[in-house]
Amino acid sequence: MIVPGFTLCFLLYEDQALMLHRRFPPNQGLWNGVGGHVEPGETPRQAVIREVFEETGYRIERPQFAGYLTWDGFEIEPGAIAIFTAEVESPDFITNHEGELAWKPKDWACSSPDVVDNIHVFLPEILAGKPPQHFHFSYLDGVRVQDQILELPADFDLEKPYYPEVELLEEQRGDFMLSTDKSRLQINVIHDFIANQSYWAKGQTLDVTERSIQHSVCFGIYKLGQQVGFARLVTDEATFAWLSDVFVLEAERGQGLGKWLVDAVCRYLDQRGVNRTLLATQDAQSFYETYGRFEILDVEGKWMRRKKPGSGW
Repeated sequence: MIVPGFTLCFLLYEDQALMLHRRFPPNQGLWNGVGGHVEPGETPRQAVIREVFEETGYRIERPQFAGYLTWDGFEIEPGAIAIFTAEVESPDFITNHEGELAWKPKDWACSSPDVVDNIHVFLPEILAGKPPQHFHFSYLDGVRVQDQILELPADFDLEKPYYPEVELLEEQRGDFMLSTDKSRLQINVIHDFIANQSYWAKGQTLDVTERSIQHSVCFGIYKLGQQVGFARLVTDEATFAWLSDVFVLEAERGQGLGKWLVDAVCRYLDQRGVNRTLLATQDAQSFYETYGRFEILDVEGKWMRRKKPGSGW
């Protein structure tokens, strides 16, 4: 059964829709509706009421469910978004840090190249009064290549609370958020650092970065929605883990973000009873000793490794 982990709402006033010009990924620089994450334990309806208030100041009481959206091949992992509409009585809204809000003609929202392009497929159906449907979009190399409009599954339940398959860790410190939610990861930021600035994986391809993230537990730190730190764990979540690709962008160093990352990683592992964690570092041994209780290994006769022929560090 699909339980959407995100919401998207189109607020309507006369012949206009309230649109958000997104400041952050995904769909950065394009216009979209408002919405966001469904918190664990919330229903999509509860989440959209909360998100609309947080982002616009409108208190909507009866959002109209219009269907849900799924995808594959996009810049974030596959998931589902519950789509709603809501009529408002006034054009007055509050601003938010996610981007610029503006009222736009409904026809513009359904056709402008400045709008997230899958909206051109589902919003006309919704505004025409069609019953809720399942909209699925497939992407290849950042381009939408296939659209499907399907009936809702018989077992779809809008009032079912959302619980992610893996419990997410999210912590807020002032303008910064730490999260294990992979849908928040900004692959362009991560790949640029690893491939162009790290000493351990310089020249790594985007495909390798994406696959490494797909099969790891990932920790991101965000400043007002923009990714500034990252770490990933390769682990069976029971006996062993490998900590890798730990970084904080240079402009944000000196604020304790690296310590926060390492502490969160260690707490995550301790809660799962993982008793062996390895990492490799050329110049940060004292940092990991102090903030993660890591020890320098001196057991050359015990540990072995296998390297792919021709591989680097």
